[in-house]
Amino acid sequence: MYFHLTWQKFAMMVFVCFVLYTSLAGTAQIRADRYGSTPAFASVGLALQEIWLHVRYAVEGSVLRGSQLAGAAFGFVNAERTAANSNAKAIPVLTYHRIVDESGDLNNVTAARFRDQMLTLKRAGWETITLREYLDFMNRRRELPERSFLITFDDGAKESFYPVDPLFKMLGYEGVMYVIAQAPHIAESTYYLSEPEIKRMLATGRWEIGSHSYDGHRPYSSNAQGSSAIFFADKLWIESAGRLESEAEFTKRVQEDLIRARSELESTYGVKIDTFAFPLGNETGVEGAANFPAGASITEREAAKIYTVGFLQNNNQTYTFNHPISRSFIARRIHVDYDWSGERLLEEMENGLPKNLPYEDDFSRDRGWLAAWGTLDLGRNNLSLQADRNASSASAFLDGSALWKDYSFDASARWTNGSVFLLANLVDSKTYDSCAFSEGSVRIQSMVAGNTKTLAEKRDSRVARGNDVRIGIRVHDAVIECTWNYESILEAYDTERIGGIGVQIWNPEIGTAALQVSNILVRPYAASSTNPS
Repeated sequence: MYFHLTWQKFAMMVFVCFVLYTSLAGTAQIRADRYGSTPAFASVGLALQEIWLHVRYAVEGSVLRGSQLAGAAFGFVNAERTAANSNAKAIPVLTYHRIVDESGDLNNVTAARFRDQMLTLKRAGWETITLREYLDFMNRRRELPERSFLITFDDGAKESFYPVDPLFKMLGYEGVMYVIAQAPHIAESTYYLSEPEIKRMLATGRWEIGSHSYDGHRPYSSNAQGSSAIFFADKLWIESAGRLESEAEFTKRVQEDLIRARSELESTYGVKIDTFAFPLGNETGVEGAANFPAGASITEREAAKIYTVGFLQNNNQTYTFNHPISRSFIARRIHVDYDWSGERLLEEMENGLPKNLPYEDDFSRDRGWLAAWGTLDLGRNNLSLQADRNASSASAFLDGSALWKDYSFDASARWTNGSVFLLANLVDSKTYDSCAFSEGSVRIQSMVAGNTKTLAEKRDSRVARGNDVRIGIRVHDAVIECTWNYESILEAYDTERIGGIGVQIWNPEIGTAALQVSNILVRPYAASSTNPS
């Protein structure tokens, strides 16, 4: 077949090839600018997801703002919030990892549940704050409205940003992404955000970043068999030397990772990094070290030299909200479980709000009691506390009571075995004052960081178990009093402090300690000198 190629045809072919090449090159450059080294197929999917969600939430936001529902979701609640002029006394911090599509993931919240949670909080008047606002509040440099909260995401995953950002844009919410500093440089990752994606995320003005280590999140070995070790809590196995690292080597490794993470994030993204979220920072993570009990405290000490705040998940050993009165480097976060509805999350948040005195609880519903250990059952107008089958005691405290000072705490209880403790001035599960009632005796104890000191004790035949006993504790200034049937029966003096309330039961026979409380009343001390009945 004869093919005649004129210079005009040749020029046209060159032009078409040039257009195709520049289009492809331009598309590739746009993809690289937006998605970094993310594979092409994943970039297309992310682009489509972005377009769809931004359009969806733009339309949904317009509909909501024009509906009666929007009055509660976007206007009226916030107006009432401002008019009430109620300032926050404490701030909760939420933490998520990925926001996923599939409902079978037991570690992450689905996009549908996350949307429900955020809309529910918005309608109830909860508003996000920035990391800087949080730090200023905790250092008493700024006041914030009540129902302010910080929302964080760990790991720097794509599924923490793409399903979330369009919803945040609609709601006017902001978030903090805790980034593993080395992860954005993993080539062609479909899991972690790349460097261009993080820069684009920061450019929205809705996001900040913090440190989640440089490379302390992946599996490491604790022995020659390859048993799993936690980077920030365990000594690691040195294969070349056939041994575990020394304490000095552990400390140096941790310190270098913490410093490198901050330096890398600050130099790459041009922002100040002064907060750190501990990887695996919950009861099975930093606080659950396998071979080096001192590891977690060393990591905390070294991190405090480099960062302003270190975040750990709440473990029911302290209050769920963070208070400016605390000078601790550690701040606590509420981990949102995969199956929480919007109403369940709202209940957790509302229960953690600082409570006012006087306060009464008939246990007709959950108002924020937390089990430090043992089994807690609320309902049927009773608080039921039971030791686990391999334990001798159980303990619970009231969330939202951390700021109480100078009060009386009276309880009506069914006490049938062991000793019952009323806790006051409770800072956390290991620091509080208590009245300990045993059959025929009472004593006043002070516990600080798990170390108990008896301040006073006496025999008293009036103290006896029964189905409806009236026990109490009064704290005012440096005075601690125990009461029986509203009458003071023992008094002692200790260091003055503030804190909330709790109950505890103990029995030397393992697994048998149990207590039922039917009603409590907490009143300011000035109003508590008489029988409330």
